[in-house]
Amino acid sequence: MGSDEQLPERAGVEAAAERAAAPAAWRKWSTRLLPWVAAGVAALAILGKYPPGTIASEMSEGDLFAMIPYGVALLGVGILIVSSSDYAIVRGLAASPGLSLPSFSQVVRARAGMSLLGVIGYGAGVGGLGVWIARVTGCTVGLASGGVLYLMSADLVSVSLVTSLSIWIGVVDVAASLRIGAPLLALVLLALKLGVFEGAVDRRALPAVLRPWALISRGRALSIVALRTVNIGWLTLCSWGGAQAFGLDVPLWAWAAVFPVVLLVGSMPVNVAGFGAVQGAWLLFEPWARTGEQVLAFSLLWQLLCLVGVLLRGAPFVGSVFRDVGVTVERPIQPIFDEDVFD
Repeated sequence: MGSDEQLPERAGVEAAAERAAAPAAWRKWSTRLLPWVAAGVAALAILGKYPPGTIASEMSEGDLFAMIPYGVALLGVGILIVSSSDYAIVRGLAASPGLSLPSFSQVVRARAGMSLLGVIGYGAGVGGLGVWIARVTGCTVGLASGGVLYLMSADLVSVSLVTSLSIWIGVVDVAASLRIGAPLLALVLLALKLGVFEGAVDRRALPAVLRPWALISRGRALSIVALRTVNIGWLTLCSWGGAQAFGLDVPLWAWAAVFPVVLLVGSMPVNVAGFGAVQGAWLLFEPWARTGEQVLAFSLLWQLLCLVGVLLRGAPFVGSVFRDVGVTVERPIQPIFDEDVFD
């Protein structure tokens, strides 16, 4: 009787514990709404200074069709560069016996298909790629999540390094927090990737989400960061060509110095589908433009062009990617930290 009487009480305690562990509804919704609110506030502030009618007039004067080849080149070559670094990460994760290694072409298709989720936000795109990695390789969700974090940190390292160079050569005037924070962030993340702190932590004791930093070798880590940096260079060159075609005549050296800052601000969770606070960063090109409205007009058209391109590029692969996600590897998964992984 005593044990039967305790069952409802125990169930109530367990339910209360589950409710306590679950994230509060307000916290969940505030996280989801933050980018939209921030983007809206930024848009209102910008439009209060730069009249929408003038921006629309500048858009009509620009040559949209001349911009298209640069957008095609950006998306066509860029997917191969980014997928190469993604493939290097997946190879590191799949090094343990019992896991499956997808082909490079599968990674390209997955990156293209999951880029559609990136239209919603950067986190959605890489999060979808993490689900794909877990399903296709057969690794744990924790390890796949770690792979996504490794990928995101590689992006941060490369864009922070390039942005730091732009800031310190004196072309871009930015806040002191960004002047100090960008190189500091890049150096810390790069040091972690190269295993500078490796002796301070027992790598076997690392949680799954941090194991990619132990599984991926220093040489591979450098190649991943190098490929991400090459991608930034490609983005810079193609966007500059698009600006020239539009009629925004900014010297290449100035574009190369300022555009990494635009990328850095664009990666922050204060934008939606590439629109928001990043438009304020685009205005750093105003000294070389006819007007600020011309810069905003190009930024809006360029973002729309890239958005349409991402949708067209990813649409043919959505079906195959979703089929991959629906398939699990039916074989026992060996411990991630087998000795031969590190030998």
